This record gives sequence, C-alpha cells and structure tokens, in this order.
Amino acid sequence: MKKESIGGIIVDEKLTFLRIFNLPDEPDWGGSALEEFCFYGHTVNFISENMDSSGKANLSITLHQDETGSLQKAIEAIDELHEDISVEVIDNVCLLTVYGPHFKERCGLAATFFRALGIRGINILSISTSISSISAIIAEKHLQDAITALRDVFDVP
Repeated sequence: MKKESIGGIIVDEKLTFLRIFNLPDEPDWGGSALEEFCFYGHTVNFISENMDSSGKANLSITLHQDETGSLQKAIEAIDELHEDISVEVIDNVCLLTVYGPHFKERCGLAATFFRALGIRGINILSISTSISSISAIIAEKHLQDAITALRDVFDVP
C-alpha cells in the first residue's frame, strides 16, 4: 500500500483539555468564555465547537497545564457566565497534528488518520481540521504509539 505524503507531524504535550457544555447558542458566548482564559494568562491552542441536540453550544479547548491555580479561576469565571454551564477538565492530554499541503484536494486523509489511531485502541477526545491540517486530542500516555501509527500510514519527511 502506498503511503500518502504529508508535510509532517506536530505534537504539543502537557496540555489540559476542557469541555465547556451548555453554552447558549447565541452570539459571543464562545468569545466570552475564551476571553476568561486570556484574562488569566492562558493561551488556548485548540478550539472545537458544536451544537448538541438540545440546541446548546459545547466548546472544547486545550491549553498548557497550569501550576499557578489561575486556570481554576478562569474556570470559575466561566461557570458564572450562565447558570447551566458545566466544565469538564481532563489533564495529561496532547495535541497531535498532521499537516499538508493541500488536504482539501486529497480524499481520505482524515479517515486514514483516525483509523490509524483507532486500530491501535487510541481514543480521540476531540477533532479539529483545516484546509491543511488534521488535529486530534489524545491521552498523553498514548503519544508514542500514536506517532508510530501515523508514521505507519503516512509518508512523513
């Protein structure tokens, strides 16, 4: 089987993954939530948002693990934005990205990426894609196995 060529693999480790549930599906709620992290000095490096079957927006993000306690302050500020908001915190995750070029013109790259991890029993916590990249949040304990899996299916420089 011929491997698809990609530009490379990027790994960002020592992350905390947050799922923010039940945001109102209205203008600026996502921006208001993200602004709290910036206010407390955190840079968000992964964002994925969707709407659930009840019409509520759910936001998934990652940021670098925090030893100062300011992350908890940001989470508490988000909790106060709206009475129904809930936040789930998952530590020790990493962001795994393969990048292009020109993914929009190449069929099946995302499927190959996700299957390579799935076959090895690596659960994907969240997904984000762009025109030239595919990113997944996984438990950090699976990182080396995930990189091996991706190298098995992609031609990586």
